[in-house]
Amino acid sequence: MFQPEYTKRFDREYKKFCSLNPKITGKIDELRVDILKHPTEGLGQSERLRHRKGNWWSRRIDHKNRLVYRIIGNTIRFEQYQGHYDDH
Repeated sequence: MFQPEYTKRFDREYKKFCSLNPKITGKIDELRVDILKHPTEGLGQSERLRHRKGNWWSRRIDHKNRLVYRIIGNTIRFEQYQGHYDDH
């Protein structure tokens, strides 16, 4: 299993996203657990982000939002929730 790492942006967006839509919190948490077990396949239509350098992936939260993360060695760095094609 991979080790999780969370960016400040991710923490901020998680709090905001869950307060605006508390029903989706369970799905987000389920995605995070699945990503740590199987980072490149599984729930939420995993998709490699080709426009970014490195090992970037995303999973669908709902029709509008995706959970974006990076695989770095044995670490999964959770980057953001919204705007799956947003620039950093």
